[in-house]
Amino acid sequence: MDFTVENAGTTIACREYAGPVVSSDAPALVCVHGACVDGAFFDGIACELSRNYRVIAYDRRGCGGSSDAADGSYDLAAQAADLQAVIEHVGAPANVLAHSAGTLVALELLRTEPHLVARAILHEPAVSAKGVGMGAAPVLLDMIAAGKVSRALRLFLGALGDLDPEAPGTTEPEAKHALRNGRCFMANEYGTNMTYAPDWERARASKAVSAVFLGELSVGTPREAGTRMAAELLGCPLVMVPGAHNGLRDRPTAAAQTVRGILGL
Repeated sequence: MDFTVENAGTTIACREYAGPVVSSDAPALVCVHGACVDGAFFDGIACELSRNYRVIAYDRRGCGGSSDAADGSYDLAAQAADLQAVIEHVGAPANVLAHSAGTLVALELLRTEPHLVARAILHEPAVSAKGVGMGAAPVLLDMIAAGKVSRALRLFLGALGDLDPEAPGTTEPEAKHALRNGRCFMANEYGTNMTYAPDWERARASKAVSAVFLGELSVGTPREAGTRMAAELLGCPLVMVPGAHNGLRDRPTAAAQTVRGILGL
């Protein structure tokens, strides 16, 4: 079921996945996607988890079916306010499953409104071994400032790579808004959100983060150090899951099983 949520003039597109045996008043599991994608990233795992939970995947502002930011703001305060609006619409407190740069949105909400989150799972948070954002490359910032956003996007995506040989190709729903999603992130988020310093003390005090996931194929990559640091700073278990950085998308059945093990059912 598709629906929208309004937040200060910005329209947030959402999709709910729920199997026939899941009660309409069951606690929700809200999925927060990372950079250069939209809520379609979670299609596979959302379908798997819909047998047990009301799963809601939404498109962050400027991505997918959501509108551009009404006030032009894409910082994490605005992003967390969108997540808050979604949770309040579907019923708080909600569980949260966040991926990569989407984990920064979840961490910001835990800083400001921790009571809205029952439990959270963070898959490979976009932080460095020092526990802060992974940083923004000056050469890419220069390209963006010069209006060469698409070129900066190509270089950014080329540097990420994916180590999972079993990763499927891009699906039609993912491809639909791919260019818009990528350009939105590079133009509006890359220079600010990638240097974000989470308030680890407040997030840890919330006791909401139940686990931090690390892909088995991400071991030995720069993502491993940041993910391990996040788990340490949050005082929660580090859980190994199949796949690489995009394991929630690429290995949905196995990832869903691990999520159930953390959340129950």
